[in-house]
Amino acid sequence: RPPALFGALHRPLRRSPRSARMSGIDMSLDDVIKQKSRGSRPNRSRADGGAVVRGGRRPLARRSAAPYTKRSTGEEAEGTMSGASVTDLAASGKASLKVSATSKPNTVAGAICNVVREAPGGVPPSVLATGPAALNQAIKAICIARKYLLEESPPIDIVCKPTFEQDVREGSNVRFELRRSEMITREPTEDDLSAKDRTDAFKLAGAIAGRIREGEDVAVTTKGPVPVLVTVKAIALAQTYVQERDENIDLSFAVQFRDLEDPELRGSPVSTFVHFAIIPTPI
Repeated sequence: RPPALFGALHRPLRRSPRSARMSGIDMSLDDVIKQKSRGSRPNRSRADGGAVVRGGRRPLARRSAAPYTKRSTGEEAEGTMSGASVTDLAASGKASLKVSATSKPNTVAGAICNVVREAPGGVPPSVLATGPAALNQAIKAICIARKYLLEESPPIDIVCKPTFEQDVREGSNVRFELRRSEMITREPTEDDLSAKDRTDAFKLAGAIAGRIREGEDVAVTTKGPVPVLVTVKAIALAQTYVQERDENIDLSFAVQFRDLEDPELRGSPVSTFVHFAIIPTPI
């Protein structure tokens, strides 16, 4: 299961049977969840078979169900942008998940996992986010989804390529293009770069590009909405810096949670950071 720091798994809402619809594909994830919650709430004092449960609690076995299990092809997709089934969303070839500042990372992660399982060829969806808070939630969701996909049999790994819809200098509209990858086994080291609230994204991008040109492994360890935005901008900028020298290299990254001391404060308490392992791939 994902770390407790990022909340409990989203409890699926009861839905009345209906055909999968592709309309509303541009609805945000949160709008769909709110829309579904307007109906009657399930009777929590009864178990699935209808019998009254003492104390109004469900059996513990129900709570221990495996997260993000594969759904039937006709069932409505939990955590997607519309009321479409996983199969319809994946088969559309335009599977996108829109994340807001209030989106639950576990719910978005579940949608990513389900699309990967159902899509022909296992093609992951893209993830859209605008603003530091939404972008931070999106990165958390990708971390969680990657963790669960790595536990599949056989394991599935994913990497991200950020694309800014506007000028990277001013904008924060980001599309994360997810794709399957060979297994990435990189872990944090003392040589990792770091990002803070006031880190200059252009200087960080220069440091990333410099290490890429030298053939070195490069990673960034950070946490918090603004530092995560700075890191994503720096990776996108590093891509342009590398291409300016006619180097046919495409940059993507793999993200994971790691419990670490603050790299700039020795002896600091251990807390959860996001580790961006930057992956250069020849074009």
